[in-house]
Amino acid sequence: MTKTFLLAAVVLAMALQCALAAVVNVAGVKLDLTPAVVVFAALFASWNRALFAAVACGVLLDALSFQALGLSVAPLAVAAAVISHFQRVLYRDNILLQLALGGATSLALSVWTWLLLGLGATPLPFEFGIAAKMALIALLAALGTPPLLWLFKGAARWTGQWPGAKEVEVF
Repeated sequence: MTKTFLLAAVVLAMALQCALAAVVNVAGVKLDLTPAVVVFAALFASWNRALFAAVACGVLLDALSFQALGLSVAPLAVAAAVISHFQRVLYRDNILLQLALGGATSLALSVWTWLLLGLGATPLPFEFGIAAKMALIALLAALGTPPLLWLFKGAARWTGQWPGAKEVEVF
C-alpha cells in the first residue's frame, strides 16, 4: 500500500468528517474518523506507513480544530505503533476487533488531549460530563471504524493496492 493511497485515505476521512459534522452531532459530540484511518493503516500496511498515516491524521485533525498543531500526533502514533507491532497475530477482519481498536484509539486521543490541555494555566477539572463525552466520542469512533475500513479495503482492491503485501521499501 503506497503512501499516496494512505494520504488519499486521510484526506477522504477528513473531508467526510467535516461533511458529517453537521449531520452526526450527539449531545455536542461530533464523529471522529481519524482513529479509523490509523487502525486501517496499522492493520493492513507496514509500520512506517502506519506511522505516516498517524502523523498525517494528527496534523490534519489539529489543523481543522483549535488545538495546538501536533497535539494529536503522539497518541495516534503510539496507537499505530502498538497495533502494527501485533499486526500478525490479530484477526484483521473481525468487526469486534475493529470496533475495539477504533474506540481505544479514540479514547487515547481524548485522554491525551485532556491531559495536555489540563497542564495549562487553568487546569481542567475531570468531571462526569467530560468522562461521558470522552466515552461517547470513543463509541462514535468505534462505530465508524468498520464501515470506513470496509470502504478503504474496497478502494485498495479497486486501485490494485490489495492484498496488503509489504513491499521492499527504501524510506
